[in-house]
Amino acid sequence: MTTSARPDTGATPVPGDTAPAVPTWRYIGFLLGPGVGTFAFNAVTVILPTLRERFGADDVSLELVIAGYGIPFAVFLILGGRLGDRFGRHRLYTVGMGLFLVSAVACALAPSVQTLVAARVVQGLGAALCTPQVLATIQATSRGAARTRAIAAFGASGGIGSAVGQVAGGALAATSFGVVDGWRAVFVVVALVAAAAIALAPLAPRSRSHEHVAIDLVGTAALGVGILAASVALTFGPAWNWSWPVLGALVVSAVALVAMWRHQDAVERSGRVPLLPPSVLRLRPLQLGLLSAALFFAGYSALLYVFPRAVEHGGMTSLQAGLALLPFAVVFAVVSLTVARVQARLGDATLAWGVGVQLVALLAMTGTVVLAWGPDIGLWLQPALVLLGAGQALIFSPLTQLVVREVPVRAAGLSGGMFSTAQQLALSFGVIVIGGVVSFTGVVGRDELLAGLALDVLLAAAVLVLALVLRARGRRHLAD
Repeated sequence: MTTSARPDTGATPVPGDTAPAVPTWRYIGFLLGPGVGTFAFNAVTVILPTLRERFGADDVSLELVIAGYGIPFAVFLILGGRLGDRFGRHRLYTVGMGLFLVSAVACALAPSVQTLVAARVVQGLGAALCTPQVLATIQATSRGAARTRAIAAFGASGGIGSAVGQVAGGALAATSFGVVDGWRAVFVVVALVAAAAIALAPLAPRSRSHEHVAIDLVGTAALGVGILAASVALTFGPAWNWSWPVLGALVVSAVALVAMWRHQDAVERSGRVPLLPPSVLRLRPLQLGLLSAALFFAGYSALLYVFPRAVEHGGMTSLQAGLALLPFAVVFAVVSLTVARVQARLGDATLAWGVGVQLVALLAMTGTVVLAWGPDIGLWLQPALVLLGAGQALIFSPLTQLVVREVPVRAAGLSGGMFSTAQQLALSFGVIVIGGVVSFTGVVGRDELLAGLALDVLLAAAVLVLALVLRARGRRHLAD
């Protein structure tokens, strides 16, 4: 097996450049993972009012239904990726998806909200074990245009799952199947897709790290405490009015993450393999890529959070609000699957072009909301939403590739874990920020949507600056 080094990152030579051009269809079982994950998250968010009615649940219980999935998902993502490096990514994907399947069945049969929360915790753990293996397997077993197509399909899967989750959640919440509440069917769908993912997973090529990966227990514990404390603070901060326990959790998070970094640095200098290699995390393109991804997903989540709330206040139903986003998701999926051809023409400029298209779409949405607000706003917004779907598809895949390509193939699980962790925390952060703005200002309806659009425009402008910086760095490296 030959090796090569990336001159623009200084990464150690690693195996992988001779990986075959694996056709995207072979990853189908793995690609169902991000789709069913986003479906489960978005559909459950939509059915929360139904859960309140059926179980008489209070606000804290409903937040735990969401946080019970999101917090363990964020906490164990990086560990899940490294476990895949050590024990085999296919094995970890199957174990994680198996937990996802069992927990979905438990959710469907839950007799109380407490049981539902416990099942969602298991579901979050399963997602953390299987999700990093998708990008890691693609990185380790494919190359070139085939890798680009597979990563684009990864993005399309998540986008489709998100939109279908919103539509299906709204539709099923308003339906019943005899004596069985429709919301339970959401988890039946999740279980069926998870079963299909497990059945089709053997089609993907198997991979694991070529080096022995020791599990750093101290680093894992410090990282887990840091992400757990941050996730709890971001999730419950607004509900607890950012009181001293929330601020204390943020302090604990900062202390734990600093301690983790120092420990990881010491481990790497001693010649051992750390959980998060500082030599990799110091790569500037990787840092800029992760920051860009965090800003992008924060804006994405903020807009999707206010959109259904705002248009429902304007007279649309939950189902109509979900259907209004369906063309956006379809265009996102279609463009994602063709983004490899776009990148063949535009190269590293694809990311900047995508952010530019996104900004135009957001400004068009803002103008439409100002001029045409009313019961038919979902229809008037369609041209801008379709353009937004195309722009975001041109962003997602290049951003993902930017993070993946900077991580040595021997630690491919790290790339999937880092990207997914940044994504998950940013999604929560975006909702927290726009939720705080909405609560502080008291805006509703049109003004609430305008606030979400303004935040997304601001964050998209920052991503555009970072994209231009990354492109300039790439040009300098080529010139050298």
